[in-house]
Amino acid sequence: MPKKPLSELIKKNLLDIQYSKYLQYFNTCIILLFTYLIAVIIGFMTKQIHFNVTNEIIAVIVVSIPILSILLVLMSFSKKLMKVIFSLILNLV
Repeated sequence: MPKKPLSELIKKNLLDIQYSKYLQYFNTCIILLFTYLIAVIIGFMTKQIHFNVTNEIIAVIVVSIPILSILLVLMSFSKKLMKVIFSLILNLV
């Protein structure tokens, strides 16, 4: 088995660390997304948020849209960077 130069191993290790970082961001976004959705569902089930009251529904929508959009954008950004890093790792191997 041929030895790889040390610089390639260092590059691969640094890319592995970056990949792990973005994987952690992606997983955190998924956890936050499901936690928020479960909290809203529990709010409706326990009647803390009423379907009949228009102001409460509007407040939930106004709060939900930015939260969900930020989480989805961060998830897609992390996923895209993970693909790029993975392809770079494959090129080094």
